[in-house]
This record gives sequence, structure tokens and C-alpha cells, in this order.
Amino acid sequence: MGEYDFSYELPQNFLNILIQYLKQNKGEDVIHVLQRCKYEYDVIGFAYYAGMSGDNWNKKAVDFTFEGTEKDIKLLQNRKVLLKQMMNKAIKPSVSGYLVREINFLVSDKSFEITLPEEQGETFEILSRDIHDALAKDEPTLVLDRLHTYSTRFLREICTKHNISVAENDGNNYPLHSLAGSLAKYYKDNKVFQSEFVEQTLKMSISTFEKYNTIRNSQSYAHDNDVLNKAEATYVVTVITATLALIYDVENQ
Repeated sequence: MGEYDFSYELPQNFLNILIQYLKQNKGEDVIHVLQRCKYEYDVIGFAYYAGMSGDNWNKKAVDFTFEGTEKDIKLLQNRKVLLKQMMNKAIKPSVSGYLVREINFLVSDKSFEITLPEEQGETFEILSRDIHDALAKDEPTLVLDRLHTYSTRFLREICTKHNISVAENDGNNYPLHSLAGSLAKYYKDNKVFQSEFVEQTLKMSISTFEKYNTIRNSQSYAHDNDVLNKAEATYVVTVITATLALIYDVENQ
């Protein structure tokens, strides 16, 4: 490729590159938000004529727009300087021929927001990103099987932390609802909750997780199924993530 033989395309894996730069520059809070937001970009024209000073006659200006919930957009606005700096590094101007001129923000008028426990580790990060990407596209049905995997791994880690068995003697792992049941019993025995309401609700979640197993196996894209309709998939995701968020808060209070 010649020095000015620009392709005028974003680098492959642009978002992943951006995330790596943010990690290196204390931008973890921005990363979590970016994984939930949608973005698009417009090529404005040559950077010099778009008002960007400097020796930019051979590059094109790009404006980005991020769309998300009011809470997420507010954080991005507060961290705009860092975000723009890291975006210009990730976009690789000398290769792509692009320069980020402006970043715009749009609060979505129809946003389905959930909170997933921010566990450490590559597996959790990938699952969380996939879940948020699907929800950002308003496709909760795509989340059902991934959230099931996430939930199982999350509860297994919490049980292990409290020396609660997560597998049978023959090595077969306990299913999701069994993990929830063991954890609910542990919380009750150790008088973790102040209210009977929360204690009873978490106990009732055992049957909820058991039914979720059925949905994952028979009504999600985990297999060749007739998938659950959008409204019910949204409700399932909301209920399951609310339970995970409760457990996360209990473990970190």
C-alpha cells in the first residue's frame, strides 16, 4: 500500500481495538457503556475543508454518533475527550485515511436497559458484550441462550466462593436451578436478608430458573427451535438479570 493509498474504511475490529486502548488508559467505565451503545459514522469529506486544521489535506473527516440510554450517554459525554483521543488512535489515520472530527450523542427513545454483574475474566466479558449487543439491536430472543450460559457460570462462581458444591460425585455439573437453590439455602441459613420478601422471592427463583432451562433448550437459538416471541423473551431477560443483579449486590455489599 502506498503512503496515501487510503481505503477509507474503518479498520477491522475497530471496536475491539478501541476497547484495548481504553483499557490501557483507565477507560474501563467507557468500555462497559460502549458495549451497550449503538454507533454509526458519516464521512464528511476532506478533513482540511471540514475545518480540521493541520496537514490533513489527504485525510477525510468522520463524524460518529453514539446512541444509548440517558445514563450511558451522559457518561460518554463526560468522558468525551478520552473517547475521542482513543478513537483517533484506533481508527489509524495513516492507514485508513480517516480522522475523527466530531462525536455526537443520541438518547434512544426506545431502549431496553439491563444491568449484568461486571465479573472479571474473558468469558464473562465476551458473553456480556454479546448480550448487550443483541439488546441494543432490540433482539432479546438472541439473548436467551447466551444469558443462560452467563447465569450458569456466574452462579457457579458464587457457589464455589462459599464452598457450595457445584457438581455431583460423578463430576456432572448441577443445572442452573440447582445452583440457585443451593445459594438461596445458604443465604437463608446465614440470615443474609433483612426481609422475608427477598428471601422468599429468591427461593421462588429456583422454579423460575428451572423453567428458564426449558426455554433455553426448547425456545431459543441454542438449538433448531421455534423461538420465544419478542415480548416474552424481553420479560424473561428482565427477570433473570434482575435476580443476577440482586445476587451481585448481596455479594458486594
